[in-house]
Amino acid sequence: MNSAKALRGSARAAVRKGGFILTSSFLLSFLVNVLRLAGPMFMILIYDRVLTSRSVETLVALVVLVMGLLLVLGVLDYARKRLLARFGAQFQEKMEQTLLRHSGRNHVFQHNKAKPAVGLDEVDGLRGFFHSGSLIAIFDFIWAPMFVAVVFVLHPLLGWACMAGVGIIALLAALQAIFMGGRQERSRAAGGLVNQLKNVLIASRDTVRSQDMGVGFNPRWQQARNQARDDSIALRDWTSWFETMSRITTMLVRYAVLATGALLTLQGELTVGAMVAATFLVTRILGPVDRFFTQFPRMIEARQHWQRLTRILANRAEELEDDYAEQPGAPYRMVLQNLSVRSPLTGDLILRSVSLTANAGEVIEINGLSSQGKTVLMETILGIWQQSAGAVLINGRNTARLTDAEAQRIFGYAPEAPGFVAGTIEENISGFEANPDAERVGDAARRARMHASICSLPEGFKTQIDARGTCFSSFERYQLGLARALYHNPEILIIDQLDSDMLVRIPRKLKQTLTALKDEGALIVMTARAPLGLDYVDRQFQLKDGRLTETRGSASSNQNRKMAEAKPAAGPQRPHVVAVSSAPDEDARAKPKIARR
Repeated sequence: MNSAKALRGSARAAVRKGGFILTSSFLLSFLVNVLRLAGPMFMILIYDRVLTSRSVETLVALVVLVMGLLLVLGVLDYARKRLLARFGAQFQEKMEQTLLRHSGRNHVFQHNKAKPAVGLDEVDGLRGFFHSGSLIAIFDFIWAPMFVAVVFVLHPLLGWACMAGVGIIALLAALQAIFMGGRQERSRAAGGLVNQLKNVLIASRDTVRSQDMGVGFNPRWQQARNQARDDSIALRDWTSWFETMSRITTMLVRYAVLATGALLTLQGELTVGAMVAATFLVTRILGPVDRFFTQFPRMIEARQHWQRLTRILANRAEELEDDYAEQPGAPYRMVLQNLSVRSPLTGDLILRSVSLTANAGEVIEINGLSSQGKTVLMETILGIWQQSAGAVLINGRNTARLTDAEAQRIFGYAPEAPGFVAGTIEENISGFEANPDAERVGDAARRARMHASICSLPEGFKTQIDARGTCFSSFERYQLGLARALYHNPEILIIDQLDSDMLVRIPRKLKQTLTALKDEGALIVMTARAPLGLDYVDRQFQLKDGRLTETRGSASSNQNRKMAEAKPAAGPQRPHVVAVSSAPDEDARAKPKIARR
């Protein structure tokens, strides 16, 4: 509960942690703007004192003084920019650590997301806002009335002329914000379509090339690029018009203030120095105002990032506060309770109220034809699929509460068609650990019966492979995927669609691996289209139309379940769950051909 409360307020806590930096930047902004008054005061003194007195000593003293003040101004302005940049970096570091540490299985490595966890895009947007100068524009805008007050002191008429310029710039910014929304959205959508096509090309370059899909891809690419270019030009044309009008307004106000000051000087109500200083102060007033309204859309975007981030943190905190998330009375079993999953495309139920209780040291086989939901069931246990009803409990803990690091220690997954990350064999087996344990990597390869094959390669475990593992045969790719699943000695090991070659070529070695895991307390769940006929299977289920029914149960496994239910919550043995899926065909007994490409 305390963890959930801390997570909900972590964004504000990260800002408060940098409160000293923000306060310092705000005070430095005040000093910077005060020092900017040195220029107007210098002009007044030059025109009204130096020229009238013809004193060279006064001129030299004023020049030295103003140069020193401008040097201090530059240092302070640089300091506040660097402080805000460090505040943004500190905020990003703190929030990234929080999100990566507390993100659940459904919040990491999502489809079409460039970041590893939900919320990191919002954090990057906020860091960019802090670093981009938007906060400086806000601080300078806050202190702009100080310059207006000085102009009013020189003469009220000049002050009202400046206020009129401020009003015109504000009106232009409001019109730009009102009428620019549609153009901006169209430009973003067109740019997003181009990025989507880029991602398609990166992910499917070989397919597009080998299947001659470039004939259809190239026109689509050209159309998307042309649309993005046209929308970007239209948006830039619109914004450039307002930027030009803002600059023209600033120039007109300066000339108006100069003309008004000249008239007042002729009438004897203003000195020449005050006239020139007022003209200079117009830039100090309208400049920050123009920058503030220019940054206003970015401020709105930053506010949206903040709202989304706090909503993400609140949703995760609610998951941590779930009363059903912990079942400490059942530490040695996996529980699927009324689990239902819907198709994200059609909304139809794929799994229908699936319930299963499994204990440590059991081997469970789930049979079912294709498209019955076996893989969906396994991946729902992993947390890859979003469940629409029910719960998955591992060691009495709801999987929704597992962080990515916790899930790595609990789950191992070898899919039917394993994919890899471009890198070395060692990196793929270890899950891209920064410092992989060579002994554990070798042990995982031995248990997957691939150690000798890897060692026969010229570079051994340092051999580079691509994302498809094209240098290996399908059998070897499956072995490599199994080794990766075994690396962390997982409590839940899911092997989807066990390669039929393993049952033909290494049945005894496979049995040794699985029975060893079983003896260590692993709970093994295997899925297959047809019964595998393995003598070490304890229980057998049938999955049909999304419904799970038990077809065979052993007396020993039932006794084990009763003993596990009678045990206290704290136990010395850690449960392991291994899920294996296999699909032997009628010709699976034929000796396979292993082609090394």
